[in-house]
Amino acid sequence: MNKLTVLVAGILAVFAFTGCGSTPDPMGETIDGVPAWVVTMSMKSDTAHYEVGYGKGSNRATSQKRAEADARNKLAMWLETDVQTALVTYTQDAAIGEESELIEFMEEISRQTAETSLSGAVVESVYVDEDGGVFVLMSYDINGLARDLQSQVDSYVRNESAAFAEFKADEALRALMAEEAAE
Repeated sequence: MNKLTVLVAGILAVFAFTGCGSTPDPMGETIDGVPAWVVTMSMKSDTAHYEVGYGKGSNRATSQKRAEADARNKLAMWLETDVQTALVTYTQDAAIGEESELIEFMEEISRQTAETSLSGAVVESVYVDEDGGVFVLMSYDINGLARDLQSQVDSYVRNESAAFAEFKADEALRALMAEEAAE
């Protein structure tokens, strides 16, 4: 019985010590003394979308504001991106006898615009480099995105209902005015 007690106590002690360990914090990871998210300009998660913004101004406050604005713009582009692309291709094939020449040309022009309302973005971490530039890691909760989209859908339905109610009120007013005019 003593051996069994010692064995169970030993196993419990091993579990107790290994249970105290934690998974490494991705924001704490560094590459050459710089946060990993600055070097890779990104961070991944199942619950949030991350963007990194950069700003450099005449002072720290201005630099941070620029970095936050840059990160918010990137989040907005991720949320709603309208990409217009024009692809032009040109091929010319010329041959004289055994000699032939093929000229190919391709040009792609891309313009991206985003227009969205962004609320719920959170500054997760800030890093200031030696030159005074500020990097900001900003996150947007993916579940928050679903809630925001649902509230936009709900408000659209309410607006449509309000427009219909206004239409019916105008219709009733016209009918009343027509009855008064007929009398």
